[in-house]
Amino acid sequence: MHPRHDVWQGCSEDWQNHFIQQNLLLLGYAAWDGYLHQGRGVLICKVIDVIPISINWHVERVQFAQRFIPEVQIGSDLQESGLEPAAIAPLLQAVATYDPAYEIVVLIQGNGTIDINLLQPKMTPPHCHEQVKRRWAEFQLECFHTRRRFYGRNT
Repeated sequence: MHPRHDVWQGCSEDWQNHFIQQNLLLLGYAAWDGYLHQGRGVLICKVIDVIPISINWHVERVQFAQRFIPEVQIGSDLQESGLEPAAIAPLLQAVATYDPAYEIVVLIQGNGTIDINLLQPKMTPPHCHEQVKRRWAEFQLECFHTRRRFYGRNT
């Protein structure tokens, strides 16, 4: 499986871009929380649902699991998951040089693909973290428990 390496610009029709837009607040929260507790790293999102071509991203949600892998564990964790060494090297370079206060390194697995992105969202990861913590009850609704599963550190 060969991942695509690109910076997300939000203008492609790829499902990964829609997924990112739909879940950016939670991605930013998890990335900043991971950074605060474990240092630099990559946010891994495994999409559980098969994404249909006809999905309406405005109303439909997809199930996914996410975890933050600290920089020191990236090589071993991702090799165990089947990511080729040639893809791990650029990922490690991105993690070593990104600005955690303004950027997110995210690897999205789903529909038989792996997509690696360096996100530079308008809402910074610290701001996402603040928003989710302030509105935590909204993210604890029963509908979210069945739609999103978190593993790894959860605070």
